[in-house]
Amino acid sequence: NEYKSYLRMYELAAVLSGHASDVRCVCMDSQGNIVTGSRDKVAIVWEQGTYTSKVPAAERYRVHSVLKGHSSFVNCIAPLPPSDDFPQGLVATGGQDTKILIFCLGVTEAVMELKGHTDGVTCLSAGANGTLLSGSADKTVRVWLGLKCVEELKGHEAPVWDVAIYPGNGTYLSASGDKTVRLWENGVQKTVFRGHTEAVRSLAVLPDLTILSCGNDGTVRQWSADGASLHTLSVSASFLYSLSLRNDGRGFVCTGENGSVYVVSRNPEATTTTTPGAAEIEQVIQVPAVSAWCSAALPFGDIVVGSSDGVARIFSQNEKMQAPTADKERLAEEVAAQKHSAQTVGDLKLSDLPGLECLNKPGQEGQNQMVRNNGVVELYMYSGGAWQKVGVVQDAYDKEKHELDGQRFDHVIDVDVEDGRPPLKLGVNKDDDPHEVAQKFITKYALPQAYLTDIADYIMKNTGIGTKPLQLSAEFSDPFTGGGRYIPETSTSSSGSHQDPPQSSVPMGVLESRYYPQHNVSQEKVPEATKLIMKFEEFNKKVNENKNLSESELDHVYKVTEKIRDKSDKPTIDDLNVVRKLLNWNKEYIFPSIDLIRSLNLAFPDVLTFNEKIQIVRDNASVRLPEPCVRVALRLMVDITCQHTQQCLDQYDQLIIPLLECLNADNKKFIATSVTRLLHNMTCLMSDVNRTQRILADLQNLLEYLLRELPDEKDRKWITFQCLVAIGNVITRYPMLKSEVYRPPIEKCLQSQLDKTTITARDLLRQLSS
Repeated sequence: NEYKSYLRMYELAAVLSGHASDVRCVCMDSQGNIVTGSRDKVAIVWEQGTYTSKVPAAERYRVHSVLKGHSSFVNCIAPLPPSDDFPQGLVATGGQDTKILIFCLGVTEAVMELKGHTDGVTCLSAGANGTLLSGSADKTVRVWLGLKCVEELKGHEAPVWDVAIYPGNGTYLSASGDKTVRLWENGVQKTVFRGHTEAVRSLAVLPDLTILSCGNDGTVRQWSADGASLHTLSVSASFLYSLSLRNDGRGFVCTGENGSVYVVSRNPEATTTTTPGAAEIEQVIQVPAVSAWCSAALPFGDIVVGSSDGVARIFSQNEKMQAPTADKERLAEEVAAQKHSAQTVGDLKLSDLPGLECLNKPGQEGQNQMVRNNGVVELYMYSGGAWQKVGVVQDAYDKEKHELDGQRFDHVIDVDVEDGRPPLKLGVNKDDDPHEVAQKFITKYALPQAYLTDIADYIMKNTGIGTKPLQLSAEFSDPFTGGGRYIPETSTSSSGSHQDPPQSSVPMGVLESRYYPQHNVSQEKVPEATKLIMKFEEFNKKVNENKNLSESELDHVYKVTEKIRDKSDKPTIDDLNVVRKLLNWNKEYIFPSIDLIRSLNLAFPDVLTFNEKIQIVRDNASVRLPEPCVRVALRLMVDITCQHTQQCLDQYDQLIIPLLECLNADNKKFIATSVTRLLHNMTCLMSDVNRTQRILADLQNLLEYLLRELPDEKDRKWITFQCLVAIGNVITRYPMLKSEVYRPPIEKCLQSQLDKTTITARDLLRQLSS
């Protein structure tokens, strides 16, 4: 496009290196200083120094002050504008420790602390007249005025990842892991924006009052204030973490995984920002890190980016502001080294790759291409309208596995454990638990136990292994109907969405665990609609004639499964009447009908009432009925607890306790899995210590049951783990209940092999002794 001719490429301008861990957030304060927050638990205020073409990039900013006070990660920062009381303005920081701390310029200790959130503070946004918004992993948004909480906005079903103040009195925006953006007016949810397929991570409001959002689905979406989707721009095949508007008015910047920073420009020839093609990726800037976490706009169109290598970097289009050539070349080398480690190819045949001639054709912005060049494999990336060489793929002929001490590993990394001592080699596979690998490494080299967390974090940072939220998995096979056909599915878990690795947020003075507390409910897998159809056709021939379905009624069942699959039009009244008729089938044939109800409920939650769903569970979850019937009824109840957690918690004695009798049914492994999930979900939204006391007693009885009735450790491994996590949720939320925990069953969960179950049991015993 000709309009691109006036645009210049962003190049490195300055390097801010001072943090000991990931830079997770960045902003500019009211005095023009840059403020960065990190997982190293501090924020740093950077003051601009000499900025001439001869000054190295690393010397252009100096540390003005280090802001301390958080006991865990600093997740977010927001500048508060000057006021009569604070003419230089303030800086607010939000931490994983649930605190919001307020700092004066030049003062390293907080002058105020805002309390209220019950989980990590994930985002902050400041407006005029002393308004401050905060979002949290506790799924709420809080509105602070004059540094006092005046509103708490509830409605999100997963952690809140970003907040923004929308023009208009008392109007706010929030983005969440529940895949939605929400608009609030005067404390009331007015609009829900749906369209993202994964967690929504960042928001921005354009001058025309339309709204931008980006998220884990790799898209940037533009919305009108009434929730209408105006335009979708596919930016990345991976996660996007932040979105910031450029101060030159030419577009915005997104940061994401693989160290990518996407500069998106608006075509000045476009008549409206909502037309397709009005915005496109102009440039992809690479930083030498796994994740580019955050960005902020600076004056004159400059941008600052924080990343997982603990560094913030400033990029500028102004040649006079750019760093010396040697610094730019050093950055390119660091990026090439990072790309090399991330793009290593196993079992690659040189003859399968194209030659340099393939670079004569233009590519898509950010596209990678490996080519052969005189017997060498080179990696190129398309950026700024041309193919740019990233580096040489040195070990393109190596096998996929790397050898260490006679064993093969997906990754072999160097671990520096002591100054002056050569680094130690550590092998890890993609399915390994980083903490288990770290423990074996510590034992092998007789290292201090205090190194465990640091080594595990190092493994995750350098390999990407173990960076997804822990999911409960049960590797069971169902003997009832055999494989290949529809069966009541075995258990898998899904909760929440992909996000930055969740960290436990616990009250001060409580020891932390890697695996608890967990705040996301755990859901059961739903069978495929096509497999349900085959089972309906089979069973329809076996039920009593007065209960079977006619051809026309079977057509309604087909239509329902199609609507579930496509999430299209809601089922009609006639459709639902046929589905209800299925519930009258003989109990030995009813389990696919309940699974159809489950699929219907998850696709269209408001089609059936809460009471109607509960009645289906009560009619079919009885130890006197066939086990498959009991199993799927319990899974329906798990679904209900995910959708109506508080309602189920309020009626715990009436709804949950009677279902515990199902543990006496056959096939205890499957029944115990669902019962464990039920109790676990109840611990994700505890608000009453007396009821929680009863849940804790039931969990302890369940743990003893698992150890007694499932003697094979492989059968009970994942179920036991989930039960231990639920107990951890309880005693973390209510430490006063620690005295009611019976230790011997937990001690029995300690195995010689260090796995998730053993680690969680050990953490529980450690917390009970604290």
